[in-house]
Amino acid sequence: MKGMARADHPFSKFGTGNSETIKDDEDTGKTVREALLEFHAKYYSASVMKCCLVGKESIPELEKMATASFSDIPNTDITDPVFPGNPYTEKELKKAVEVVPIKEARSLDLSFPMGPIRDMYDSKPATYISHLIGHESGGSILQYLKSKNWANELWGGPSRNCSDWSSFQIGIEMTEEGLKHVDEIVDVCFGYINMLKAEGPKEWIYEENLTVQSNTFRFLSKSRPQGYACSLAEKLQNYKPEDVLSGPYLTTKYEPELIKEIMGYLRPDNMIMSVTAREFKGKTKLTEKWYGTEYNESPLDPANIERWSKITFPSSDLHLPEKNDLIATDFELRDSSGFDGRPKLIVNSDLARVWYKPDDKFSMPKLNVMATLHTPHVYSDPDSYCCAQIWSGCLNEMTNEFAYMASMAGLSSSVSCSRQGVEVSVSGFNHKLHVLMAKVLETMKSFDGLLTDALFNRIKEKTVKQMKNFYYSQPYSHAGQATDIILGPVRFQAHERVEAMVGVEIDDLRVFAAKVLKRTNVEMLVHGNATEEEAKRFLDVIVSSVNPKPLYPSTAPNFRVARLPRGVDYVYRFKCYNDQEANSCCQDIFQLETDTVASAASSYFLAHLINEPCFDILRTKETLGYIVFSGRKSCEQILNIHFIVQGDANPPDYLSSRIEAFLVTFRSKLEEMPDKEFLENREAVMEKLLEKDKNLSEESYRYFSQIQKGLYVFDKAKKMAEAVENLSKADVLDLFDNYLAKGAPCRSKVSTRVFGKDVAMPIVEEGSEDEEGGGGVVIKELSEFK
Repeated sequence: MKGMARADHPFSKFGTGNSETIKDDEDTGKTVREALLEFHAKYYSASVMKCCLVGKESIPELEKMATASFSDIPNTDITDPVFPGNPYTEKELKKAVEVVPIKEARSLDLSFPMGPIRDMYDSKPATYISHLIGHESGGSILQYLKSKNWANELWGGPSRNCSDWSSFQIGIEMTEEGLKHVDEIVDVCFGYINMLKAEGPKEWIYEENLTVQSNTFRFLSKSRPQGYACSLAEKLQNYKPEDVLSGPYLTTKYEPELIKEIMGYLRPDNMIMSVTAREFKGKTKLTEKWYGTEYNESPLDPANIERWSKITFPSSDLHLPEKNDLIATDFELRDSSGFDGRPKLIVNSDLARVWYKPDDKFSMPKLNVMATLHTPHVYSDPDSYCCAQIWSGCLNEMTNEFAYMASMAGLSSSVSCSRQGVEVSVSGFNHKLHVLMAKVLETMKSFDGLLTDALFNRIKEKTVKQMKNFYYSQPYSHAGQATDIILGPVRFQAHERVEAMVGVEIDDLRVFAAKVLKRTNVEMLVHGNATEEEAKRFLDVIVSSVNPKPLYPSTAPNFRVARLPRGVDYVYRFKCYNDQEANSCCQDIFQLETDTVASAASSYFLAHLINEPCFDILRTKETLGYIVFSGRKSCEQILNIHFIVQGDANPPDYLSSRIEAFLVTFRSKLEEMPDKEFLENREAVMEKLLEKDKNLSEESYRYFSQIQKGLYVFDKAKKMAEAVENLSKADVLDLFDNYLAKGAPCRSKVSTRVFGKDVAMPIVEEGSEDEEGGGGVVIKELSEFK
């Protein structure tokens, strides 16, 4: 889109930057530094700045803080920049573009430039239109395209919202079959648009949206202050101060004429059509200037423009959505008095364990229900894993129409598969949440009768594409997966998953669906605005729908990680899956102890102390790469500290050597750290651990994480803070010297190194000492390790 804009408009400029764009201007002789200072002198002015302070202090106190901190900012009375209108004229419009992507992708984008809509936030006409075009219920564009096996996803709405112009975009993720019917897909889009124009704006749709918006704003969950302050400061550029809180959420005016005005821009003669697919590889003639993207550009067929401007479909195919009867109207809060503040086990049987906690913090009419249906069939081998992915994808698709109406009413649902089994969750306003849960489980029960060849093929194709796209992800993702396979209990390599997925047939899926939940153990959390009896009913829904038998104890999923030998380093090298990837990556991971309160506290504190100097030395000072990360994580209740460095300037063996050098430097820094600085860091970690949950979901995920791990230490953060308070510098040094230092007695390290396209990989024998890469036992084949 930017490359097709008229050359005299700022929108056509390169928006990211590279080594060419930061060179001095040879024509004028102006240096980059001079240009930067000139820009600063012109625009660094209070007149174009907005500021937001969020705090527990009073308004006068916050005002005093703002005055003290920002009153010295100069005010040159400069106004906001004004740009020269729409970047697309008739010359740039009515174009068809074919683009070759890097990843596996097939998408269709229809872009319609419009006038500015920024000041229309009180009536939001573009939101009204995007609500209908992006709808997924019966009669919608997406449902029609799915019935033809042409598309998987659709989104529609403003994609640009500038001061002088805006853009409305319809994006469609197509199937392989859909790519053969692009013009017919556009037929459907304009058939729906023309239907909306003929029907005209409907006040009942506005009123329904307003009800949902009002409920959302009234019961808006708190967010973290830093992000909230940044968000409000940005919104102050576009909203009046009195509207900055409610303006993004509420539509306060029904203005049908503005809706018609926006609809008027959605015309084929005011459109750029872009089709993205790897099938265009080798068939393009043009190359984009900055990224080297291969593409074709041609005028739209005038006959298509004429047809699209008038096309209609039968009302049985395309029509307005039905009224939404899932919108909550009961917001009564349940009594939570007398509860001790932690989840309570209210069902404990051979079949199920249900943990329950009412909302005693946020006073919201919302509920989160999370359940794991344990089964060994999801992760037993690559074939079962792939069947599980298709099964959950088909389930979500089967419930999509109902679930989409629920999402429009502030409810959400999800079915996914993990190593433990099947994960089912519903959340949102509690009033009608049980209806959504029942629908999801009823679909699970009726899976075999609802499964069709067309649905199976579409979801399989989508899942294969997602798996293949892993090959084009960042090298640190490849390193992470390889490390997980080395350490983890059961992990399947990328090529194994793709091979298994390609081989799955519909009969395999039917067999899988029949057995996956025949026997299971249910572990559930019901947290929020519900009574104990209401919580138990969610289990009743599962039992009555799936009707499972208890899982045999001997078949319950029980995953363990590899305990590496102490005092041994391992090295695993491989070329990046993407042979065009310039970046190399090193991930070094140090295995620590079992996850207890004490070990979690000490390792958390050590990771905190490492974080800032690691980034400062490896990223800022040594400039080893754009991605530098350090942190602590838990793998099946075994704690680790890990480092990631990724860049295109150095081989991964060198990156690993610099991580080791940093650890030596850090050890000295820690030993010499003044007591005052150590205590300040300790207080900062304790404060972070004791930070209160900002909303119901944060609290729910904290509890469910403990349930999934089988630990049930629901106040672990508090206990960790107490443990951190007792840590001395000698304790932290002892942890470092035992597990991270070179030659440490308990050190167990895995260094996973991904080599980019221009970096040669040394040839070292399996199991030999790695002399070239800093020492360690070489792993050549993941499948043979352990």
